[in-house]
This record gives sequence, structure tokens and C-alpha cells, in this order.
Amino acid sequence: MEKYSDFLSRISYQQAELQLGDGKFEADERVHQKVNSENSFKAFYGDTVVFDLCGKTKKKLNKIIDKLYEEAGECFCERLRENTLHMTLHDLSAAESIEEISADVFRNEVKLLRIIRQEPIESHKIKMKLNYIVNMVNTSLIAALVPEDKSQWNKLQKLYSMVDKVRVCPYPYLTPHITLAYFNYNGFAEESADNLREIVKELNSKSMEITLDTDKLFYQKFVSMNEYINVFRLTE
Repeated sequence: MEKYSDFLSRISYQQAELQLGDGKFEADERVHQKVNSENSFKAFYGDTVVFDLCGKTKKKLNKIIDKLYEEAGECFCERLRENTLHMTLHDLSAAESIEEISADVFRNEVKLLRIIRQEPIESHKIKMKLNYIVNMVNTSLIAALVPEDKSQWNKLQKLYSMVDKVRVCPYPYLTPHITLAYFNYNGFAEESADNLREIVKELNSKSMEITLDTDKLFYQKFVSMNEYINVFRLTE
């Protein structure tokens, strides 16, 4: 389990100044897995474990997204629906073809059910705060989160380790975040990048607290990045 101090050191790259590189911005190829050339979400299948967010938090985040799309809409693809906003605890399976992962998804669901029956999760809350809005590897703009303190981090890590028994993530560590918007399939001009930096700089000057609740921790399946289905809650 990663130590809180190591986590803080690992995310030290997150800064108030949005990093987009120089010149025209090019979206990472992983955007093209999820978004088509018309900037609509494609079919993309899989399963995941996420914290759904309370209505008040979603409305606050949606106001941020309003500003992004009103002032720099050309930088992004189709907008994420407010009701899909969540913080991912642990990704499981994902692919452009449902046939490719259907067997894995079935096994994940069965295994997770078995684990939470053996190790029931008690209802509790985890206090987080917005660190910065940052560029997530040229795929999306995210609200990067940090736990309030070491005890909150340990709560989060315990849950992550439990789900990691279902399927180990291809990346070794949890980086808590909420996706706000996926970038434009075609990228965007240098002038738009400069404008987006200014908008994010203003947004990053404000603080925000977010409380995660295990009563809103769900195993979900998705058919695109804008369509998630709750299958079951992890607490009884």
C-alpha cells in the first residue's frame, strides 16, 4: 500500500499552471478509442468501481464544466452529462469491442461479489479536496483530488487494495480524480491552448472540498464514456 507521503511526492507535478506543451495541442491516441472524428463519444465497453457523487458536488463541478465549454468549447469533445460525474476508485476492464472483454467482465463481477461478502465494507466517509485542474496525459482535463490527511488516504487505499484483488490495474498507483472533459479529437490551435491555460489558472485559484461516501461506492458497467450503469453497491 502506497504511503501518503509517497503519494504527495508522486503528484507534485500537478500545478496551477496547465501544461499543454507548445504550439498546436494534439490529443493522445487514447482519445480516439473513446471519441469519433465528429467529437461524439463512441461505443466503449467495460466495468469499473467508482464513487458516485452527491448532487451538490455534481452541481459545483458542472459549473466548472459550464465555464470550460462556454469559454473554450473548441478544446473539447461532446460534453459529459452531469449525472455521470464520478471519482474512479479502480478501473477493471475496457475495450472498443464488447466481445473482447465480456468474459473478463463476468469474472470481475463474480469475484468482486465474493470479496465484499468475505470482507464487508462498513459505511464511512472520506474527506478530499481539489488539488488542481490538470491535463491527464493529453486525453482529458481532470479535477485532481488529494485526501485531507493520512488517515483519509489510508481509508482510500484500503478500498483500492480490496478491489485490486479482482483485477490488478495496468498502472500501479491510484491517482484520485474526476474527469471534467475529454479533449477534442482533432486537438486545438495554440491560441485556444493559451486561452484554456488562462481559464484553468482562474479556476485553480479557488478551493473545493469533496466528501466521498462508501454508501455511494458502486460496481458499474459502461457502454461509452457518457453511459454508466450501476450494477450493485459495495456496502450493504
